[in-house]
Amino acid sequence: MAQLQGIEHLSDTMKTFVQVVREYLRDHPELNRLIAGQETNNRLIAWSILDALSLFNGTPHLTNYSLDELLAMNQHYLMVRLTATTVLESVGLLQTRNHINYSDGGLNVGVNDKTPLIMNWLQYFRASTLQQLQRVKVALNISSILGPSNVGVHSEYWAINYSYLVY
Repeated sequence: MAQLQGIEHLSDTMKTFVQVVREYLRDHPELNRLIAGQETNNRLIAWSILDALSLFNGTPHLTNYSLDELLAMNQHYLMVRLTATTVLESVGLLQTRNHINYSDGGLNVGVNDKTPLIMNWLQYFRASTLQQLQRVKVALNISSILGPSNVGVHSEYWAINYSYLVY
């Protein structure tokens, strides 16, 4: 596994997940025909993972899960896509900032003009991922209400009906 320069203090899970995200994005020098090397460095992927965790935990119902806990709850799919969304946002900003059109002798060329393509992917990822995030948060909310003993939170009907049973 490639060394994460400057961020060695990360957990083994985080370092492994950086590589998982890189595999998902297929960001390898041998596959990047138009750029030299990797488009996204490990530091940005690690930051994107932290950003995805922040989004997950900051979306109502508020939580405080770590990457390890979310992966243990089988939320690999969601975390990869939340991270990919953040990476795509960053790549899209860079492409937009470096976009230039020029013309010479009737030949028009655009440099870094992938922004519309990236935006299409970003819209797809954002819509499907936020929908999945909401489903997971609802499930976690229901699970927390039920509690570890699965007794749940009783309604007012329980209080009324139970009072007749207890003497």
